[in-house]
Amino acid sequence: MAALFTIEKYDGKYLKITKTTKEIDITVEISTEFDDSLQPNTTSDFLDHMLNTLAWGACLSIGVDVKCGKWRSTHTIAEDVGITIGAGLKKFFYDRLENEGVNILGKGFGCLDESLARCVIGVEGRRNCYITVAEECSGGRLELVEDLRSQDMWSFVEGFFQGFPATCHLDLLKGRDPHHTWESGFHAMGEALRDALTVNPWRTSSHNPYYGEEGIADAALI
Repeated sequence: MAALFTIEKYDGKYLKITKTTKEIDITVEISTEFDDSLQPNTTSDFLDHMLNTLAWGACLSIGVDVKCGKWRSTHTIAEDVGITIGAGLKKFFYDRLENEGVNILGKGFGCLDESLARCVIGVEGRRNCYITVAEECSGGRLELVEDLRSQDMWSFVEGFFQGFPATCHLDLLKGRDPHHTWESGFHAMGEALRDALTVNPWRTSSHNPYYGEEGIADAALI
């Protein structure tokens, strides 16, 4: 079976991963060091902005290049970019989990003006994504946000945690403006990822009482 992703380069601090289908070609670069040359270019200005927000919260440098086929689908762009970034990030995560240990569980908040969001992430090889929009968050229920549909934002988050893989609970708690609402959500998600990826020698994969090293198998990118 052909590999779904191709790792072009990986040195422990920098990774380049590609995904090629008939619909879309995606190249993702991730660095654990600050590199301002790595910038998103997804063909969506708002998704680019959200990826910068995610990277800032996670303390990662993320570059993305997207080339579409004949049909440009914002849903496909958002979902497949999310899956590819997640698949790349799990290479970092599982290497760190096996060799140094990581928190595994991460939590974060994001706020911007009137908006507030909370995210909790558990990285134990499961693929789940639960997004809630509180009654006080009218901005999270609007159809459009800048040059995307709000559903595209859902598709990115769901795709990311398919690729990563992890369980994510993202709660959009407050917000009238959809831009503010989703920016708070992506910032919260980045903070939760940073927390989950923080080195914790107690929590190496071999110490885990629940699944031992079996989670490492999910680092395979096929």
